[in-house]
Amino acid sequence: MGIAEQFPEIKPFLDTTDDYVNEGRELVSGGKKYLIVTQKGEIDSGQLLFEMTDQGLVHKDTDTTVTVGPRLDTFSVTAALQCELSDPGDITAVFKKVLEAENVFSSASGPDGGNLACVWAVRHIARNALGRWITRTDGTAVFDPELRRCFSSTMSEADVGEGCIIISPTEGSNIGHVGILGPRTGDDSRLIYSNSSAAALWKQNFTLKSWVKRYKTTKGLKVHFFPIPNYVSGTV
Repeated sequence: MGIAEQFPEIKPFLDTTDDYVNEGRELVSGGKKYLIVTQKGEIDSGQLLFEMTDQGLVHKDTDTTVTVGPRLDTFSVTAALQCELSDPGDITAVFKKVLEAENVFSSASGPDGGNLACVWAVRHIARNALGRWITRTDGTAVFDPELRRCFSSTMSEADVGEGCIIISPTEGSNIGHVGILGPRTGDDSRLIYSNSSAAALWKQNFTLKSWVKRYKTTKGLKVHFFPIPNYVSGTV
């Protein structure tokens, strides 16, 4: 019996825009029981968190990865850090590492063996290039607000160069994704690099056109563009 048949009340919360394989596991934390549902896809994957109560399942969170308890994996709760735009040389270094990582960098040591590793892959490739973290989260619904807080708002695609971030954060029941942009082309043929869930491998797996079609048109998600952030010591 599949997890959706075992717990039919999860069905309204599932992403049905692709042929995801749904798996579930139960755990106990802080004296409470939880159900984590993982939706595994070819390109992207995500998770849902439910608390198991006497009245039934209570939905608590949906993201590319979920955690039981407060989200402490975000720079936004660290008052000692302030965020600013990275140097152009840093962004160039990230894109160089992106190209070196293509079909080489494995996310198998990331969340769920690479299935849930889109943010994980971006932040590790950036750290390999820069020697610092650009985020500590593995969730698109956490990373996107961090970036908006840093830069005040999303930017135009035409204003962000190669090595910058494209992100469609998970929202509602639909699973999002994050990647790194290739050079500007002036049209929707621009290349995008991101983690491939099923392969657990960094790939050139989208163009701007195919990204917008999947995440904006099919899933109804936002498409945001940001430079690479730099967190420095200071007073927020």
